[in-house]
Amino acid sequence: MNTQFKKFLQIGIIVENAEETIKHFEEDYGIGPWRVSPLDSNEFPDFTMNGKKERLQTIMCFCDCWGFELEVIQPISDSPYKTWLEEHGPGMHHIAIITRDPFDKVIEEHKKLTGRDPWLWCKDPQIGMEFAYLDLHKEIGMFLEVYNEDKKGGLDANFKLPEE
Repeated sequence: MNTQFKKFLQIGIIVENAEETIKHFEEDYGIGPWRVSPLDSNEFPDFTMNGKKERLQTIMCFCDCWGFELEVIQPISDSPYKTWLEEHGPGMHHIAIITRDPFDKVIEEHKKLTGRDPWLWCKDPQIGMEFAYLDLHKEIGMFLEVYNEDKKGGLDANFKLPEE
């Protein structure tokens, strides 16, 4: 069986306070620098969440380290992110990957295998952004974020640490 995972890109963490979180990463653990980017979907006129025109406001922080990206997400507006934070508390939320097969085929296969639609599906055709979180908590213990675009960076799925 071939893996669907082509490249590992990111670990996503949902937090209550992004500024405090990245301060801990930098000052206590030496992990940084971070790019901080507030997101307000009102800036993207065609942005949809799960097929509906809904407002999404977050503070997103990104750090490139160890060959992949750490993403810290602080939900601001009511959204699936905020609901998840309220239900589960802060912590690891997803890993992001590049898949072997095209985006639509991956979504279709996920539905076939699990019987579930993506937990969250965001799209803005004007800027070419489309991503989905596949709910695989029962199967592998987390969400998997997949993209309908070519993302750079990350580690190849067959990456191996050099032997000492």
